[in-house]
Amino acid sequence: MVQGVRSFLMLAFCLFATCTWGQTKLKTIAMLKHEADLSFQNSVFSPDGNRLVSVGSKGMLYLWDVSKTFPLDFKKVHEGLALACAYSADGNYIITGGEDKSIKILKTKDLSLVKSIDGLSAQVRELAMSGNRLVALLQNSELLLFSTDTWEPVAKPRYAAQDSRVIFSNSGDRFYAWFANRVYAISAKDGELLHVFNTNYATPTDLAISADDKFLAIGFGQAEEIIRIYNTHNMALVKSLKKNGPRDYAKGLSFFHKSNKLLYHSNAASSNLRIFDMEKGTSVSVSKASGSPRTAISRDDSKVILSPKFAKSVQLMSVL
Repeated sequence: MVQGVRSFLMLAFCLFATCTWGQTKLKTIAMLKHEADLSFQNSVFSPDGNRLVSVGSKGMLYLWDVSKTFPLDFKKVHEGLALACAYSADGNYIITGGEDKSIKILKTKDLSLVKSIDGLSAQVRELAMSGNRLVALLQNSELLLFSTDTWEPVAKPRYAAQDSRVIFSNSGDRFYAWFANRVYAISAKDGELLHVFNTNYATPTDLAISADDKFLAIGFGQAEEIIRIYNTHNMALVKSLKKNGPRDYAKGLSFFHKSNKLLYHSNAASSNLRIFDMEKGTSVSVSKASGSPRTAISRDDSKVILSPKFAKSVQLMSVL
């Protein structure tokens, strides 16, 4: 059966023109496709950047080696859509969340099931993991914090917007989410609120935190400034970026790990990827993009993945 399914799998390598910005070059090296063009819901890099995992239609999970022309492995993990995925910090475990109101924990080496957290109150829309803490955002806005030592909740539920991004600080001591125009910093230890920041501006579209944890970038839509970057110590505004045209917004935010350059998706004159340089205060287009992709950057800054929800492929790019 596995071999039969494999025959339908594709990893179509496509060479495109290299896009340049300063010393940065982005080059599309592959379009990853699920069996029979099943749609994607999410994808993330492994901690070492050599692999990535993707989830999508029919509850499927796919494990990829970024240097190969086919998936290393795949497995049906949920009934209905598989909506979210995350890697453990050591790369040994993959965590998925689905439409079936469950969270699955699997070993990376063979995709064997370690634990299933069933009977949640709603489908799982978002997952984030750091150290021995896992956060799950549910469709009903519940924000659940689990210990990965016991896979049991360690705090009462918090609440965030259904479409909120959930991100951990790189130190792992806190995580961020939003509700309306408020951004919450929540303790990873016990789920207590550390800070509530009211943007007094607009509803966020995305969040990203710099590698040194000094800056929190907030994306906006339908606002004069589509990106605002704050000092995480006192939430003072450090930088902002005005929209480029009436349709512009900022989504898919990701900081590079070795600089304070911010990759984001813009919808100015056309859908495109841009890099915002905090030091220079400039934003330059580096690639065209389709849909409204979520971005992820490998820890060594060598690769980027673009994964629009419900798209038929994930774009893998090299950073030269």
